[in-house]
Amino acid sequence: MRGWLMGVLVAIVALASLIGAFNALVDPFQHYRVASAPRFYTLHHRYINPGIAKHAAYDTVVSGSSIMENTRADVVAAACGGAAVNLAMPAMSAAEQRLMLSTALRARPVRRVIAVLDFNEFAGAPDARQDVAGPLPRYLYDDNPFNDLPYLLSYDILRKSWDIVVGATREEFRTDPTAPWYWAQRKRFGRSEVLSGLNLRDLNARYRQPVRTLDGMRASFERNLLPVVQTHPQTEFDFVWPPYSILVWMDFAQRDQLEVTFAFKRYVYEALKLYANAKIIDLQAEESVTHDLDRYTDLYHFAPDVNDWLVRQACVRSGADAATLAAAEQHLRAQIARLQPPGALEAFAAGSN
Repeated sequence: MRGWLMGVLVAIVALASLIGAFNALVDPFQHYRVASAPRFYTLHHRYINPGIAKHAAYDTVVSGSSIMENTRADVVAAACGGAAVNLAMPAMSAAEQRLMLSTALRARPVRRVIAVLDFNEFAGAPDARQDVAGPLPRYLYDDNPFNDLPYLLSYDILRKSWDIVVGATREEFRTDPTAPWYWAQRKRFGRSEVLSGLNLRDLNARYRQPVRTLDGMRASFERNLLPVVQTHPQTEFDFVWPPYSILVWMDFAQRDQLEVTFAFKRYVYEALKLYANAKIIDLQAEESVTHDLDRYTDLYHFAPDVNDWLVRQACVRSGADAATLAAAEQHLRAQIARLQPPGALEAFAAGSN
């Protein structure tokens, strides 16, 4: 009996070793090396990005939520110089942005980080994550090889490894390392798409974005992003306030989130102005973009040409100062005020103003 049990144990260990070696060799999530024929599986950003951060060749990082997924690394390289990598993640929290940036900054010297900030990433506790984001495999982000067993012995990884070896394509993936998370080809952009099923009197009905507090947002920023700037003085950080459609700001007005949002923007400037390696690029009052609903697929997500424009602005603009930020805030407040009288928002949505 003891010999039989020993034989079973040896067989299990041998099988596990074989599976682990096979997964390590194929390495579908590029945890150990950059793949020559990569597969970037849709919605597997949190599993694949840490390997890219560790092994790809780059000196510029793009960091942001799903609004930045349509940013091509070659466009970033052309605008900013050097090689770039896009480490965007959908429904990204501030804690996840910190984790992703820290992984990249630990892996190599990074000349520039273009960090696009979403207000909702700072909602909740400093380490909070959105449930819709799915699991976060923290063991893939560190440098400890002894906790890789969940990766090496995973049945899901084994299936992907086998598919790669036999050339099966049962899961959706992209193969372009310059645009690994690009999704614009699956969406339509235009005013009718943005407004489809949208309740102009309750713009948050579809999205159910959480209520934010200034204290909570400040705590999250101080816990997650400010230390990254402080501990990497040789890296230039371009913090970008992205050009949401004007409807996002009308949503903030409807649910009493305007003042906390503007106060947080002012706080971020005050927190960063002490650091020579940080600047702010504020694109949220750019009416020629944010009022053109044909450049959006919903309230938040814009077309790839806006991604390209955003990157160019981040790389060529000087950082905003207190005066320019105040002027941008007043300009944006004026835009919001124009759409608040009865019927004004409906007229705008109809394209008549």
